[in-house]
Amino acid sequence: EQNKEAFGGRSLDEVRPMIEGRMKQEKAKEGMMKYFTELKTKANVKILLQEPRLEVPAIGPAKGPEGAPVTIVEFSDFECPFCSKAAKVAEQVVTAYAGKVRLVFRDFPLPFHKNAQKAHEAGRCAGDQGKFWELHDWMFANQAKLDVASVKEAAKGLGIDAAKFDACLDGGTYAAKVKADLEAGSDLGVNGTPTFFVNGKQLTGGLDFEKLKAAVDAELAPK
Repeated sequence: EQNKEAFGGRSLDEVRPMIEGRMKQEKAKEGMMKYFTELKTKANVKILLQEPRLEVPAIGPAKGPEGAPVTIVEFSDFECPFCSKAAKVAEQVVTAYAGKVRLVFRDFPLPFHKNAQKAHEAGRCAGDQGKFWELHDWMFANQAKLDVASVKEAAKGLGIDAAKFDACLDGGTYAAKVKADLEAGSDLGVNGTPTFFVNGKQLTGGLDFEKLKAAVDAELAPK
């Protein structure tokens, strides 16, 4: 109730599956990390290898130069309130490290978010007209209005050609590509949103500016 605005003003019954899913993810991760820590302590393990990096294709709408020394790939869900906050954090980092960071957005609509799939398709349709980021910002700011009719109306207000946009969205032009991003994320181990990869290093869970900044600084530090 105290954070109702972050959930687009939706009722507890509407957001309960989302909250329960997130809590289960966090508890599972917490239990797993506790078990790993206990094992390492008992065995006196010392980690001398560098943290592993994954090959994460930077495919999708992007901000920042292609040759930037740091690439952040973000797997996100337009209906996820945590993603809305994380998007603002990512924008702060891109601004703070202008020219040094490239941000790439990839689709990861969670199955229990009824409007997420079409919202992600809408983002791609807007991208055809050079308006991805404008609609991206609107959808994260209006998560209680992600039904198709409301998104179409918003697109008009952003100067997007309605006929082309509606045909793209109604025709499911990008349905398969959104699902392909979802599968690609799952293959990389993404099981919740938001998930960021900073030059291939995975960041999950609660993300604030300092945490993402520290990951970027580590990549920019002299080796």
